[in-house]
Amino acid sequence: MTTITLPENYGAVIGVALGAIPVLGFIHGFVTGGLRKEAKVPYPHSYASIEQCKENAKAEKFNCAQRAHSNFLENASQTMLFTLVAGLKYPELAAGIGGLWVVFRSLFLYGYVYSGKPQGKGRMMGGFFWLAQGALWGLTVFGVARHLISY
Repeated sequence: MTTITLPENYGAVIGVALGAIPVLGFIHGFVTGGLRKEAKVPYPHSYASIEQCKENAKAEKFNCAQRAHSNFLENASQTMLFTLVAGLKYPELAAGIGGLWVVFRSLFLYGYVYSGKPQGKGRMMGGFFWLAQGALWGLTVFGVARHLISY
């Protein structure tokens, strides 16, 4: 039988991984859903066509929101897992880096959708989420390696 002992301050890790990250996912869905209506893109279509974007600026904005949301979904689950696992050994660091990831992802969404830059290039203002995500992955690997070596 294996016993997992959680660090005293693991609550911050849970707060980021299972609180802040899912809340940001809901925000993405809310933004995208609202813009879908304004862009007049019916379900089940995922994106507005080029023609729709030429006729309606809201359609291009919807496409940017949809892509930001998709990119979030592509990265959120692994970031949640990295945060939870890294937090077993390094709770403050994992919660802090996870919190930075949420801030950068928020900037990514804002820049992509609301910056007014063509082709969603405003997303670059939050592009540092990749560094935070990489740091969480590295911290996870390092923590797991240290655990395995201690056996």
